Amino acid sequence: MKRVLALIVTVLVSLNVIAQTGKRKPGEDQPIRISTDLVQLDVVVTDKSGRVVTDLTKDDFELLENGKRQVISFFELVDAEKRKRNAAPADASLPSGATVTGQGTSAATLGRVFAFIVDDLTIKYEDLTYIKQMLNHFVDERMQSNDLVAIVRTVGGKGLLQQFTTDKGLLKASIASLNAVTHPFSAFHNAGRNDISGALAGVAGEGLTGALDTSGDTIDISNPEDDTNRALRAYMSLGTASFVIDSMKQLPGRKSMLLVSGGLPSLSSSTGSAPGQVQLFLNALSDRATRAGVVINTMDIRGLSASVGVASFENTPGKSSMGTSNSSGFGRLPDESQFGYKNPFDQTEAHQGLRVLAADTGGIAVLNKNNFDEALGKIVAQSDAYYLLAYTPSDSNFKGDFRKVEFKLKNKDLKVYSRRGYYASADVPGNAPVTKRDQVLEAIKSPVARRDIEMEAMVLYKAAPPDKGAIDISMVIDPNKLQFEDANGKKQASYDVNGFVFDQLGKLRGGFTETITASLTPEEYKQAAGGGGLPYTTSTTLPAGAYQIRLAVRDNKTERVGTFSRYLEVPDLSKGKLAASSLLLGAAPPGDMKDTQPTPLSGSRRVSRKQDLRFAVIVYNPKLKGSKPELRSQVMITKNGQTIYNEPEQPIPSNASGQAVKVGQLGLSGVKPGRYTMTIVITDTLADKKAQTITRSMDFVVVD
Repeated sequence: MKRVLALIVTVLVSLNVIAQTGKRKPGEDQPIRISTDLVQLDVVVTDKSGRVVTDLTKDDFELLENGKRQVISFFELVDAEKRKRNAAPADASLPSGATVTGQGTSAATLGRVFAFIVDDLTIKYEDLTYIKQMLNHFVDERMQSNDLVAIVRTVGGKGLLQQFTTDKGLLKASIASLNAVTHPFSAFHNAGRNDISGALAGVAGEGLTGALDTSGDTIDISNPEDDTNRALRAYMSLGTASFVIDSMKQLPGRKSMLLVSGGLPSLSSSTGSAPGQVQLFLNALSDRATRAGVVINTMDIRGLSASVGVASFENTPGKSSMGTSNSSGFGRLPDESQFGYKNPFDQTEAHQGLRVLAADTGGIAVLNKNNFDEALGKIVAQSDAYYLLAYTPSDSNFKGDFRKVEFKLKNKDLKVYSRRGYYASADVPGNAPVTKRDQVLEAIKSPVARRDIEMEAMVLYKAAPPDKGAIDISMVIDPNKLQFEDANGKKQASYDVNGFVFDQLGKLRGGFTETITASLTPEEYKQAAGGGGLPYTTSTTLPAGAYQIRLAVRDNKTERVGTFSRYLEVPDLSKGKLAASSLLLGAAPPGDMKDTQPTPLSGSRRVSRKQDLRFAVIVYNPKLKGSKPELRSQVMITKNGQTIYNEPEQPIPSNASGQAVKVGQLGLSGVKPGRYTMTIVITDTLADKKAQTITRSMDFVVVD
């Protein structure tokens, strides 16, 4: 047991290091601020039906700190719908997972922020199916175009697929990767006795520091209900949540985390002398979440089967439509071996930690419910609007004590979701990055795009023999956001272009940096500032795998920075699966399909109405019948979510070498100027139905 206490101490030391934050005015994007002269907190109010109430005033609230009434000095309704209206409209007509280009959402246009923590230490492998269904429905139906989302696993995932993103394709890949992973501390299907040092290294790798004392009691790794095993399972889950909370702090507004678990018995008396320390752990984590503006919602994925000795329905013998059987009847039967041990987590024990986390941070605890999507809908709804209240605490003598905060309403029929309180220690202002390198790295690591400098970019993939991908990067930088100076009759500016390539594990696999000195004549500058932009191109090759390309432009005079990121997959063509190049766009003379040298569109993807739009996709690994493929394609053009062109499905011809290329050309003379999206759906009728369709999308801008 002293091993458990040793770990608790190291975790508490880690949690007591408060993340740094700069000072802000009330209402300036960040909902949480704690100092001796201002405490700023967020509150959600719902009616009896669970709908968020948005028409309250300051006079409807009474605010108490440690039982003493406080004067509310600032009050504001923060409406996420305003951010949605500032963002580009979602193109709802696109197939699921189709990715379009763009610099990405910025802090100014950011909508809602969601982090899903999948606690795969306490979830039965078969229950991952319900999680996948719920998350896929969220991405397809509930996620807005400017929402920032991350899907993180406690032990089963790493790197690229756990980052915050607005890219639905990346999120779909993350959901698909939610497969069974064995671990010595899992509550189910344990791998047997494993090396304890290796297991604890995994704990430290997920955001916790320190190690257990290796002397004394023996940890029974093969027993899922060993006290140390149970405690470590809880700490690993909460440590992951703490790590994600830190990454969310820099994001503006109220953020929502959902911890999906199979039970968190962290307050259980079975941990002997540890509960008091565990409560300190939870208090510190809740305070961390409060200062980061994160609401922790919790969900027991076991649903109604969380009670002691209740088996899954599919394990119940004698089921019949009449509800009769030779056993005890229709429904669920006692099953004491549900957790592989005689003392499973029951709903009282396993739900304590889940209830505390939600209650302390103003979240929702979804327990004993089988309709997970309905419950997720309520959590999402509470991210749409909230109240921001600030006050100067009557007791300004901060000594690190815990201050309990209560919000009361005149209308007793309304329900308040608020934070339980805070520790009386002021936030510490952070230091701004000083060096050029630090400025670029800070911008690159941010989950939202920096748009102090506007730019457009394309990242294109084509196969490169024998088993690599040829990657072309094309950028167009807006000169209006760079500082040009007059020199010798020309306009001159100096800026750095930086590129980073990260693999699926988040490891840097390469990159580039180049200082550009632009020297333009007045006419060249006028053309660039009028929409032509400043071009930059480069190329590389990458082996098969999943990558994220991150680009940054920094003005060396003003130190402004703009960033761009794109998720990219280089398929392993040796596996024989259907694949395709990126959608390639070019400009061609009107009506001339014989032109073999169309002008490739730049990173800004602008094409004149006086030209035709040429497009092409190269298809790899089609199945063959009599040495010939049977491929079909369908082309769609959409604008602001509305389909304006829908080509009937057509066959894709193949050349003598067997290569299949979809080529087409569209006249633009009758098209109104604006931004459009082209999507091509490719179907291999000879392939297995589960892998016979792929899509490629690209947006483009029609100009006069």
